[in-house]
Amino acid sequence: MKKILSQFRKTKSDRLVSISYVKEEDGVFIYYHFANKTPKFKELKIEIGDEKEVESITSIHPNAAILEGEITEMYKIKFPGNPYSGQRIFLEEK
Repeated sequence: MKKILSQFRKTKSDRLVSISYVKEEDGVFIYYHFANKTPKFKELKIEIGDEKEVESITSIHPNAAILEGEITEMYKIKFPGNPYSGQRIFLEEK
């Protein structure tokens, strides 16, 4: 599992806006997008490579639960620690 929580401690006062799964020429990444009161946007890019598990950030940003759930359903990346882990959120069971 890719451990990432330590990188998010400084974003605690920011608002998580979105999470994106992106395949690029040089790898596979998860982008976390934040806004703050100024309103400036921040982006945190995490390379996940071949890993299929990335530590959930729901302990710092609870609204990440739904966004991580979407990525799990669409791209099969798991987020251990996510309260919706293993549950379908949007897609019907096939």
